[in-house]
Amino acid sequence: MRIALFSECYSPIVNGVVVAVSTLRQELLRLGHEVCLFAPAYPGHEDTDTNVFRLPSLSLPTNPRYPLGIPIFPRRLRGFLQEFAPEVIHTHSLFGMGRAAARTARRLGLPLVFTYHTLLEDYSHYIPLPQILVRWLARRVSRRFADGADFVIAPGPAALQALRSYGVKTPIEVIPTGADLSLAEESFSAPIRQRWVIPEGAPVIAFAGRIAREKNLGLLLNAFSRLLQRIPSAHLLFIGGGPWESEISRLIRQLGLEQAAHFSGFLPRREVFHALSHCQIFAFPSLTDTQGIVVLEAMACGLPAVAARSGAVAEILRDGEEGLVVEPTIEAFAGALLRLLENPTEREAMGQKAKKRAGEFSSANCARRMVEVYRRAIG
Repeated sequence: MRIALFSECYSPIVNGVVVAVSTLRQELLRLGHEVCLFAPAYPGHEDTDTNVFRLPSLSLPTNPRYPLGIPIFPRRLRGFLQEFAPEVIHTHSLFGMGRAAARTARRLGLPLVFTYHTLLEDYSHYIPLPQILVRWLARRVSRRFADGADFVIAPGPAALQALRSYGVKTPIEVIPTGADLSLAEESFSAPIRQRWVIPEGAPVIAFAGRIAREKNLGLLLNAFSRLLQRIPSAHLLFIGGGPWESEISRLIRQLGLEQAAHFSGFLPRREVFHALSHCQIFAFPSLTDTQGIVVLEAMACGLPAVAARSGAVAEILRDGEEGLVVEPTIEAFAGALLRLLENPTEREAMGQKAKKRAGEFSSANCARRMVEVYRRAIG
């Protein structure tokens, strides 16, 4: 099958959508399909992968790190599309690249599949306008674009619930991205603890993802601060980077956690798994994610998770089995972290179950389910 993917962000940017798109692309190629991918151009970046094409982009003053694609196809890309002759268009965006995907699907008479990765309402704080208006627009834009597609993919129950509440009439399938288990199975020997000055034997709690306001990291830091009163040797490792690093650093200083909390910054995918493999617990306080890719990746490394109750983990993490799912309060989160650190036998048993459970959500299995949607759309 010949598949054209469209995304509003891609390498060298690192975030959940980029991981999802690159993982799907990789799995589709492994399954023997032909894939081309269109994303915005980034100044100074050149792709090494084949069949990755860049459209003109525009950087907005409110978020210059994430240029938006301009839905204009240069002549050479129009020629390539005609030669490639895709059978289905799959967009992971509803903005500039999404408009380009919809226009391409209409012009070529092809089915359009749309994955709703981001609950736009939960990111309204990035737009400096009255929030009631921004949230209303987010719902309206989401509904109209989804209803213009032939199939909509919800990566988890949270996105499905949101789309249905908006009144979307297009058929919706829940298909998570899944975890690339091949990375979790690699062995690592580098002294990862020395890198962030964490003593050998000290328990480490990990968070992986963008350091952003919507990730609810204040809850995690306050819970960790309370945990240290019982287990002063514990450490907290933030794997990733993002726009809220200065605010999180300020909160770390305010809570007196400078010696116990560490930032890795953005890491290549293999190094993320490397870091996770040296931790004991994965913490996931976010209430806004549409799917818990990072939770699955941590589970694939044998880590039990402590997660705030949300749609992102509802399908993959069973309370008391692969980890603990708690209410998003400091007391509940700190109590769950303490329980797992003070009970190594229970923690290890949950970690083994977590690794087995992650296998059910492998990116290969999820890609096969996506191919079935493509076939239905084509048919």
